[in-house]
Amino acid sequence: MIEELYPGVFRTRLENGLTVLGEEVPSSLSVSVGVWVRVGSRDDPQDHPGLSHFLEHLLFKGTKTRDAAQISREIDAVGGYINGATGKESTFYYADVPADGLPVALDILADLVQHPAFAAEELEKERGVILEEIRAHDDDPDQYSYDLFVSGLWKGGHPLSRPVLGEKETIENASAETLAAFHCRFYRPANMVVVGCGALDRERFIDGVARHFDGAPVGPVVLDRVPPEINPGRIRHSREIGQVQLYFGLPGSTASDDDRFPLEVVNTVLGGGMSSRLFRLIREERGLAYAVTSSVARYSDAGAWIIYAGIAPKNLRTVVDITLTELDRLRREGISEEELKLAKAKLRGHLILGLETNSGRAARLGDAAVNGREILSPEELMHRVDGVNQEDIARVLDRFARLDLANLAAIGPVGDDVEILAGSG
Repeated sequence: MIEELYPGVFRTRLENGLTVLGEEVPSSLSVSVGVWVRVGSRDDPQDHPGLSHFLEHLLFKGTKTRDAAQISREIDAVGGYINGATGKESTFYYADVPADGLPVALDILADLVQHPAFAAEELEKERGVILEEIRAHDDDPDQYSYDLFVSGLWKGGHPLSRPVLGEKETIENASAETLAAFHCRFYRPANMVVVGCGALDRERFIDGVARHFDGAPVGPVVLDRVPPEINPGRIRHSREIGQVQLYFGLPGSTASDDDRFPLEVVNTVLGGGMSSRLFRLIREERGLAYAVTSSVARYSDAGAWIIYAGIAPKNLRTVVDITLTELDRLRREGISEEELKLAKAKLRGHLILGLETNSGRAARLGDAAVNGREILSPEELMHRVDGVNQEDIARVLDRFARLDLANLAAIGPVGDDVEILAGSG
């Protein structure tokens, strides 16, 4: 049975447990199609961090019937593009193609997620590629600093603390057998979602997906996930770089929490763009930073409200004080009606811009599906944002602007200025 979620958007579940989602866009000349798998770095075995990401790389290196060169040639032959990505909670593989290339894209994606070859020679090549990716990541102050911050954000070394790329030692030691067992455990229809958006016909699309996933192994997948808790504290990581990378971590909403809407409004007011309070106070009025932002990281069972600034070491105390003062002022005074109106307009605009591409539409549907979030129409999403009022703002500030739970991390040439962190808040 095909369920109509809202005009043009449909969902069905195949007998083997695979969820199929799609959006018909009659005006489009192309299609974005992808396979989302509910497995990410938080699901890696404790002794093999980075396995999800390694597997994502390896799947593009060949199947039982295609090598990597053939995959590239077939996609190029229809003028398409193929790629994949690994996150904390999901891995996805997608292709953007002209409308007549959809059968080819679907065939390739289904083949690579279901029938990886795990060829020894290709595994060794990709091992080297990932080790270089880790080295490049470690050489990038922004990326490395963020991982250091996240490593101390959650209590007890929770799996969400792990870097997606893993660690050099475990990547060096990962075997084909370990990767194949991991693939067999998680890459099952009941744990996957296939999404297509653009110039497609729903019946043909669903039939095509059913055909390509007909022989997939059937059976449930149990995700061994435990919700994390924020780890309050002040942490210093000394590194010989030019800036101090300053992070504040506060509790945030989960991916499906209704409070995500008012929290996004508050976040936009605090640090979400050039008109935000922190951008104005820290960059525009004082010239203390080039980059200063805030954002909300949402997961299926947790969330974090994250504030970031890259600053000169001499400005550390000032920026910490400004940030804490603004958080405290938010809690005490809330936001103005003018700020509320501006934030809503900005969020509406971002939603509209994200719907301008088929890949943006597919990503929104796929992300909602793997996180167990209700799939709302763009109109309903805008209605939820527009409905945020001052009572909602006060509630989420009381719930999430918890300075007693703040995790503050400074990475860089902070020297012995531990007292700046220890005395903050």
